[in-house]
Amino acid sequence: MAVNDQTYLDSDDKDYLDPPGILNELKKGLQRFLDGTSAHPHATEARRHQLLGGQHPQIAVLACSDSRVPVEVIFDAGFGDLFVIRNAGNTNTFGSVGSIEYAIEDLKIRLLLVMSHQGCGAVKAAYLRNQAFSPSLTELVNDIKGGLNQNGLDTNDETSYERACVQHSMITAQSLIQSSKIIERAVLEKNLLVQPAFLHIDPLSIEWLDTFYGKT
Repeated sequence: MAVNDQTYLDSDDKDYLDPPGILNELKKGLQRFLDGTSAHPHATEARRHQLLGGQHPQIAVLACSDSRVPVEVIFDAGFGDLFVIRNAGNTNTFGSVGSIEYAIEDLKIRLLLVMSHQGCGAVKAAYLRNQAFSPSLTELVNDIKGGLNQNGLDTNDETSYERACVQHSMITAQSLIQSSKIIERAVLEKNLLVQPAFLHIDPLSIEWLDTFYGKT
């Protein structure tokens, strides 16, 4: 597949690429970026015209809103390639679940990447004491804190912060599956692979954690 003149994941590929194969294509895009050989696919006017009729991404990404996590850049993707959902701390919210369910049912995505990152401020906020937040931010931080504490990461112990940043993607992935019958069914039926991951910002690399595929 020639990335420059075809698509990042060409529509024809849907006939033979299974979710692990789609994940492999995503990793190839990352490797091009790391090697300094990004192809910058789907950045043309012709591609934008093509997408006027609708979008057909095979990958959804739940990532943090942090400006140091430019999803399309690091995976060498362009218009129409990735369905990206972002919020502070890549958390399981009604908006996140609803967006992912839409991507599964309407867009037929086959891969969900849930990616946390090094130095996440939202995870750090879960460790702060006597800190006042707005009501909405308090709900978000408490959600992160609850997930960490339930999974053996004591937010009263600051030494667990770095490990918490890594594990937060796994915790969020599990929470998404548990809170949505649509996501759970897609995973169990092997129509969707859920891949938790952790982004090291400097030097840039991605740590791929255990997947959810065919079992929860």
